[in-house]
Amino acid sequence: MTEESFDNGSRRRYPRLEFGIRVFEQKDWMIRDLNPLGCFIETSTPLPIDTEIDLQFQIPLDSQYLPIVAKGIVRRNEPGGMAIEFTEMQPIYYAYLEKFVETYY
Repeated sequence: MTEESFDNGSRRRYPRLEFGIRVFEQKDWMIRDLNPLGCFIETSTPLPIDTEIDLQFQIPLDSQYLPIVAKGIVRRNEPGGMAIEFTEMQPIYYAYLEKFVETYY
Protein backbone atom coordinates (compact mmCIF):
# COMPACT_ATOMS: atom_id res chain seq x y z
CA MET A 1 0.00 0.00 0.00
CA THR A 2 1.22 3.49 -0.67
CA GLU A 3 1.70 6.03 2.07
CA GLU A 4 -1.04 8.57 2.43
CA SER A 5 -0.75 12.20 3.42
CA PHE A 6 -3.08 13.64 6.02
CA ASP A 7 -4.02 17.20 6.96
CA ASN A 8 -1.48 17.44 9.75
CA GLY A 9 1.37 16.73 7.33
CA SER A 10 2.15 13.31 8.80
CA ARG A 11 2.60 10.28 6.61
CA ARG A 12 1.18 6.92 7.52
CA ARG A 13 2.02 3.51 6.18
CA TYR A 14 -1.59 2.32 6.42
CA PRO A 15 -4.93 4.06 6.16
CA ARG A 16 -6.97 3.99 9.34
CA LEU A 17 -10.35 2.31 9.29
CA GLU A 18 -13.16 3.65 11.37
CA PHE A 19 -15.01 0.81 13.02
CA GLY A 20 -16.83 -0.01 16.23
CA ILE A 21 -14.99 -3.02 17.66
CA ARG A 22 -15.39 -3.90 21.34
CA VAL A 23 -12.24 -4.64 23.35
CA PHE A 24 -12.67 -7.78 25.47
CA GLU A 25 -12.77 -7.33 29.24
CA GLN A 26 -13.10 -3.55 28.99
CA LYS A 27 -16.75 -2.56 29.24
CA ASP A 28 -16.42 0.95 27.87
CA TRP A 29 -13.55 0.53 25.37
CA MET A 30 -14.52 0.68 21.69
CA ILE A 31 -11.99 0.69 18.85
CA ARG A 32 -13.00 3.41 16.42
CA ASP A 33 -9.87 3.70 14.32
CA LEU A 34 -7.67 0.71 13.44
CA ASN A 35 -4.66 -0.30 11.36
CA PRO A 36 -1.87 -2.89 11.80
CA LEU A 37 0.30 -0.45 13.74
CA GLY A 38 -2.23 0.88 16.24
CA CYS A 39 -5.72 2.05 17.04
CA PHE A 40 -7.80 4.72 18.71
CA ILE A 41 -9.90 3.52 21.60
CA GLU A 42 -12.99 5.47 22.53
CA THR A 43 -13.42 5.49 26.32
CA SER A 44 -14.70 7.80 29.03
CA THR A 45 -11.56 7.10 31.09
CA PRO A 46 -8.40 7.30 28.94
CA LEU A 47 -5.23 5.92 30.52
CA PRO A 48 -2.15 8.08 31.05
CA ILE A 49 0.40 8.41 28.23
CA ASP A 50 3.05 5.64 28.24
CA THR A 51 0.73 3.17 29.99
CA GLU A 52 1.30 -0.35 28.65
CA ILE A 53 -1.83 -2.37 27.93
CA ASP A 54 -2.90 -5.81 26.73
CA LEU A 55 -5.64 -5.88 24.10
CA GLN A 56 -7.90 -8.66 22.86
CA PHE A 57 -10.57 -8.10 20.21
CA GLN A 58 -12.04 -9.72 17.12
CA ILE A 59 -12.21 -8.47 13.55
CA PRO A 60 -14.67 -9.55 10.86
CA LEU A 61 -12.70 -11.12 8.01
CA ASP A 62 -13.41 -13.83 5.44
CA SER A 63 -16.95 -14.49 6.74
CA GLN A 64 -15.77 -15.11 10.29
CA TYR A 65 -14.51 -13.28 13.34
CA LEU A 66 -10.77 -13.62 13.88
CA PRO A 67 -9.06 -12.95 17.22
CA ILE A 68 -6.39 -10.30 17.67
CA VAL A 69 -4.13 -10.26 20.73
CA ALA A 70 -1.62 -7.45 21.11
CA LYS A 71 0.37 -5.43 23.57
CA GLY A 72 0.32 -1.70 23.18
CA ILE A 73 1.26 1.60 24.73
CA VAL A 74 -0.81 4.77 25.11
CA ARG A 75 0.80 7.40 22.89
CA ARG A 76 -1.84 10.15 23.12
CA ASN A 77 -4.97 10.75 25.08
CA GLU A 78 -7.75 13.25 24.63
CA PRO A 79 -11.27 13.76 25.88
CA GLY A 80 -13.18 10.66 24.85
CA GLY A 81 -10.30 8.33 24.08
CA MET A 82 -6.69 7.37 23.60
CA ALA A 83 -4.34 6.49 20.74
CA ILE A 84 -2.56 3.15 21.10
CA GLU A 85 0.60 2.02 19.32
CA PHE A 86 0.90 -1.76 19.06
CA THR A 87 4.25 -2.83 20.52
CA GLU A 88 3.99 -6.61 20.39
CA MET A 89 1.88 -8.90 18.25
CA GLN A 90 2.30 -12.36 16.74
CA PRO A 91 2.89 -12.23 12.98
CA ILE A 92 -0.42 -13.99 12.25
CA TYR A 93 -2.39 -11.22 13.99
CA TYR A 94 -0.43 -8.57 12.11
CA ALA A 95 -1.26 -10.40 8.84
CA TYR A 96 -4.96 -10.49 9.79
CA LEU A 97 -4.93 -6.73 10.39
CA GLU A 98 -3.15 -6.04 7.09
CA LYS A 99 -5.76 -8.08 5.22
CA PHE A 100 -8.56 -6.41 7.19
CA VAL A 101 -7.32 -2.97 6.14
CA GLU A 102 -6.92 -4.05 2.51
CA THR A 103 -10.38 -5.63 2.48
CA TYR A 104 -12.31 -2.73 3.99
CA TYR A 105 -10.38 0.32 2.80
